[in-house]
Amino acid sequence: MALLAKEKRCSKCGLAFDCGGLFGCWCRDVKLSEAQLATLRGKYVDCLCPTCLKAVAAGSPAPVTDGAVTQK
Repeated sequence: MALLAKEKRCSKCGLAFDCGGLFGCWCRDVKLSEAQLATLRGKYVDCLCPTCLKAVAAGSPAPVTDGAVTQK
């Protein structure tokens, strides 16, 4: 997990996005259930972009992509 801010690529759609690291990433404000977290951990090797993660949190399908980039 990143300690400092950096650019990452979404494990689902491949979109580049900014990660704030452990000290203030936007993803800390996205509320996910334990089941959602377990599903994400089992399916992807790294973070999702804001659009994809917020879609998971809302229980709706994430945007259609041309294939996951770093799925397990």
